[in-house]
Amino acid sequence: MCKGWFSCLMIWVVGILFSHTANVASSQETAASQFQQRHLGSAVSILTGNSIIGLAQGSRRQLGESDPGQAASYLDELFKDYTSARNQLVGSFNKRNRIAVVFMCFNRAGVIRQSLPAVLRSDGVEQFDLFISQDGGANYIIDQDLHFPESSNIVYIRHKSNLCTGLHHHFVKSFTFDIMGYDGLIIVEEDNVVHPQALQLLARMIDLSAQQPEIGIVSLLDMDNSAFLDDRKYAEGINRVNGTMGHLWVYGFHKSRYEAVRSNLYDYYNTIKGHDYGMKHEPPLSDKIKALLVSKGFPANGELSQDRFFIYSLENAGYRQRYQTLFRFFEPIGYLGLHHRHSETDFFNLFGRGMFNGRIKPQAAFDVTKDTTILLDIKAGVRYHINRVWLKYFPDKVHEELVNSTFNLLMEGSLNGVEAMADIKNEGMKYIASKSGKTHHR
Repeated sequence: MCKGWFSCLMIWVVGILFSHTANVASSQETAASQFQQRHLGSAVSILTGNSIIGLAQGSRRQLGESDPGQAASYLDELFKDYTSARNQLVGSFNKRNRIAVVFMCFNRAGVIRQSLPAVLRSDGVEQFDLFISQDGGANYIIDQDLHFPESSNIVYIRHKSNLCTGLHHHFVKSFTFDIMGYDGLIIVEEDNVVHPQALQLLARMIDLSAQQPEIGIVSLLDMDNSAFLDDRKYAEGINRVNGTMGHLWVYGFHKSRYEAVRSNLYDYYNTIKGHDYGMKHEPPLSDKIKALLVSKGFPANGELSQDRFFIYSLENAGYRQRYQTLFRFFEPIGYLGLHHRHSETDFFNLFGRGMFNGRIKPQAAFDVTKDTTILLDIKAGVRYHINRVWLKYFPDKVHEELVNSTFNLLMEGSLNGVEAMADIKNEGMKYIASKSGKTHHR
């Protein structure tokens, strides 16, 4: 969550407290400083995507005994002849649908046992061709542990080599569009439990995005902002945000977007192959990726991950925005894995638990940014939901500046609603304690 939001909250709270005691105001400023330091790290983790996976990949290399040269040879052979690759990977499997869903995973059995069944239970799962792409080197064999319904259209690909994240993501894109020829792709990473209607919603968003010249990817919001929104009106609402906002954990895109950046993605692939991707922030691989960024006109000090390179490439091709849901239609459970190495408590304090628990009409998904009346109504809802909590602690309604800040962050896709609401409650409790002459400990 942006630290500016909390600064705005603090200005208003301190204003209320100013007439009470100078000591209380001082303590609020100290709390603001501590919060800003805490949330600066949170904001960075939100924006950098895969940039902090290096720690987790140390464990990954030990489990999978990654051989970068072997992985490069394995993929080069597949990409040399798409027809041969198709026969090798899927055999006699026949496409039935327009959109492929790829469940990407490695070795975390406990996580996969939660997330993969959620995909298999999805509404309308028969409308998709489902592929399980498991990185090589895993000692967990999925089809010996989980039952696949006979009626489902599932292909289980267990790679011969440990690709690690960079090559694995490239494989998934090339497999879907070059080898199999699908119109759209939905990616679900292993540490996310999806809502029963998430796949249908993403498919609808992909179709809508294809007609929008600035929309690159479509994604499910990874933060829980439900405390500020009316789900009866806006559960099907989708929002236009900057392409860099949010993680790429559960997302999709149309083949036209892949075709626009395909050459760039292969350049990145050729740059990283043969290297230990877990060391992408260290020379020589870091220098090679930075040189590639510069050659493409991307930020010289930009993130080195494959996710961010994909986003940079889309932006360069004119796809500067993404469609993102207003509500979270999945539950992230990867507090110790590829993207994060938090304690369980810290992870869920940041991202919250649970997901949207209602039902929607996926085909009714609509762009909330196209109607000013809708935006004003969303803002009024933000004001209402803040005041429901605010007035439990403070004598007056919330200042409009805080409403504006919260609304703007919500629509930018950078609000962390879990932390924002917790901060309002915490500051309210401090205010009550100060009025009663007691000290509140957070």
